[in-house]
Amino acid sequence: MPEPYWPKTKDYPLSRLNTGGIRLVRFHCAYCKRDQNYYPLDLIQVFGDVDVNSLAHRVKCEKCHGSLDVTSFSPEGKEAVGLKIRRLVAIKIQRVPVWREG
Repeated sequence: MPEPYWPKTKDYPLSRLNTGGIRLVRFHCAYCKRDQNYYPLDLIQVFGDVDVNSLAHRVKCEKCHGSLDVTSFSPEGKEAVGLKIRRLVAIKIQRVPVWREG
């Protein structure tokens, strides 16, 4: 039986990017032309092991609050020389008190 013509989508979780060589996730803002590169393990700690394409809906640009394009790539040769990679330092949890009249 022939394959259907609709687009075939398979989940591609962040954990699959850790197998093999060095793979990174790039967020690109179309408005302010800003690129940010992350290691997949850092993103797993923040968002969990989610699909790479679903990150575009979860994250906004820090500078202009526009939507981001998300791609995974392997830096090679000339591209890897001056590449800046953002690393996760800490996760802060804000405690907010909730009061009740009693």
